[in-house]
Amino acid sequence: MMNNDNSITTETKLYGFIGEEAHKNRFSATVNKLFKANNINAMVIPMNIRPDDLVFTISQMRSSKLNGAVISREYQEEAFALLDRSLNDANDEDICDFIEIVDGLLVGDLIAERALVKYSNDFEEDIAMHSMARYFYELITGEMK
Repeated sequence: MMNNDNSITTETKLYGFIGEEAHKNRFSATVNKLFKANNINAMVIPMNIRPDDLVFTISQMRSSKLNGAVISREYQEEAFALLDRSLNDANDEDICDFIEIVDGLLVGDLIAERALVKYSNDFEEDIAMHSMARYFYELITGEMK
């Protein structure tokens, strides 16, 4: 369960949101509200990464405390090239928007399209962001329907 003071413990699942200006995007805050409202001990941390630091940042995720990361649009192609393995649509498109660390390997997927298909009728504003946040939340918590 997430603490009321939003502290991170050794049990907290941590995910990055990697983008050049990740702090300006509401994705992290939206997902974190879902986690907190549902007592899920997980957190998404916006990570402002410059283009020249992307390769180092993603490569080092294998040995970090992160469980994975959502990748913003501007870095999806380069992130795909750094994967150890890719799944589903990421293979067809040569891009990824989600990386999960599995047994020290970077496993990439492309989840935005599935999120939009599943939730495109559920939100009136910021459909792409809200759909992605809800889909990511369900993916992480295992609540996929």
